[in-house]
Amino acid sequence: MIEEIATVLAVHADGVEVVCFSKSACGQCKQNSTCGTGLVSKALPGRDHRFVIATDLPLAVDQQVRIGIPEQSLITSALLVYLLPLLLLLGGAGFASAGLGLGDGGTLAGAAIGGIAGFVLASRWARGAGRMLAEPVIIGPVIPVANID
Repeated sequence: MIEEIATVLAVHADGVEVVCFSKSACGQCKQNSTCGTGLVSKALPGRDHRFVIATDLPLAVDQQVRIGIPEQSLITSALLVYLLPLLLLLGGAGFASAGLGLGDGGTLAGAAIGGIAGFVLASRWARGAGRMLAEPVIIGPVIPVANID
């Protein structure tokens, strides 16, 4: 399970609304001032991600919780979003070039049609029948740590 810390924004009858913020992996090494990726991550503002998650736990606003996504769901989603359009793009280009004997322009058109069809199919398959591939779940509340001196 891939875990992240989130903050409860609102408590609803059927669950809670939580928010977590994107973090960049950059800024952890000594090259972050000269690295292109580090400079881009500093220039772009952080994004927050909001979810409504069904739960029975008694949670309060501003409480921190651990949320998780199963690895299998994440891998399936990544394959669906990246691999399906790529395979259809290559298949469309190959079919237009070798199958239909079209020239370079036809090959480019076949690749474009295949890629667009891949994105449309991936989007419809992911949304079909109320299927959520990577629906987050609340693992539990974060226990606050007290500093005792």
